[in-house]
Amino acid sequence: MSRFRFKTNGEKKKLRIFRYEKESDSRKKLLTPQIEMLSNKELNLDGCKGIIEYNDVYIRIKVSSGEITVTGVSLNIPVFEGPTITVSGDIKSVEFNVR
Repeated sequence: MSRFRFKTNGEKKKLRIFRYEKESDSRKKLLTPQIEMLSNKELNLDGCKGIIEYNDVYIRIKVSSGEITVTGVSLNIPVFEGPTITVSGDIKSVEFNVR
């Protein structure tokens, strides 16, 4: 019986599927952007740092690790309270750009 060994030049990454969240992990979770989509009509984003650009075709939103671009038709921002923002309209795409 022969053994196969695969070698890669990339660094090894450990994936944790099930893990216990420490208190510091839950704090980091609050600082990272979280997106909830209701069909293609509404997007709720928690972790907004501000709006970079806004019109009825696209919205660029600043988040802690980059920016999120939402494109679509008849886009509107009915809710913008602190780090929470809601985008409504006919959403075509959501793009996350990392700095």
